[in-house]
Amino acid sequence: MSVNSICWDCENAIPPNVFICQKCNKIQPPKQVDEFKLMGISETFDLDLDELEKAYLKLQQVFHPDKYSQLSDQEIKYSTLLSSMINEAYQKLNSSISRATILLKLNGFNPHSEDKSFNDPDVLEEIMDIQNEFLEAESSEQKKLSIQKLNLKISETMENLSISFKNKEYAIANKLNVKLSYLEKIRIDFKKQL
Repeated sequence: MSVNSICWDCENAIPPNVFICQKCNKIQPPKQVDEFKLMGISETFDLDLDELEKAYLKLQQVFHPDKYSQLSDQEIKYSTLLSSMINEAYQKLNSSISRATILLKLNGFNPHSEDKSFNDPDVLEEIMDIQNEFLEAESSEQKKLSIQKLNLKISETMENLSISFKNKEYAIANKLNVKLSYLEKIRIDFKKQL
C-alpha cells in the first residue's frame, strides 16, 4: 500500500507516483517506484514501444535538469535524480529481457539470477545447434541464413514469453527469458562476425 509523502517546501500531502507538489509546484524528491509506474504505463510485456517513447519524452520535458537550472539547488538535485531514473526506466523497459525480469519481480517471482548456471538441457542443446550452424557456415550467405533462423527463433521465443505472462505462468516466463537472453547474445556475436 502506497502512502502519501509530504512536500519539502509547503508540507502539502503528495500522492504516490506524483513528483511535483500540486500546491506549491515544487519538484519532489524521487520515490522508489517500479519502472512502469514511473513511466505511467501499464504493467505488460507487450509494450507499445512508441507509447513508451512518448511517455519518456513527456517526462523528460517535465523533469529535465535544464528546466530547473535557475531554481534552488534542491530542485536541481531532485530533477537530476528523477531524470536519471526516467532514463534508466526507459532503457530497461525498452529491452524485452529487462522488461520481463521487472515483470517477474513485480509478480513475486524471483528471476533466474545471472550467477547461477542455467541447466535446461533442451535449451542449451538448441543454443549450441544454432551456434554450430553459424560457425560451420562457409559463405556469408549461409551465415546470413543462420542469422535469419536465429531471428525467427527470437521472435518465437518473444511470442511464447508474451503468452506465458498473459497466462501468469511465471516459471515458464523466467525460463523463456533466460533463453531469450542467450539468443540475443548470440545474435550480437553473429553480427560482429559478418
